[in-house]
Amino acid sequence: MRKAGQECSCEHNPKAFQTIWSHLKKDGLEDQAANHMAAEMVTHGEDFDSSIEQYERNLANFKEKGFNHHAAQAMAVEALETGDNPRESTRFARIYLS
Repeated sequence: MRKAGQECSCEHNPKAFQTIWSHLKKDGLEDQAANHMAAEMVTHGEDFDSSIEQYERNLANFKEKGFNHHAAQAMAVEALETGDNPRESTRFARIYLS
């Protein structure tokens, strides 16, 4: 257990998390997605694709498929983690790429 004022003894630095989170928020991500992505970056480091453009594309694709906004955020971050981006329909490609 960590006492107030003590540095975190684990290898995950809360200052690094906050810095990453702040940058993601400045890039336009919402709180829930920024929290999830920052946690993945801190715990998995270089194994995580942190492309904001790919996240936004995945988010739009999941919303197009009928997921509500919060579910689409979670699914989009999860897709970045696994590298399994959702299949894009022809309709989505026409809307997104136009």
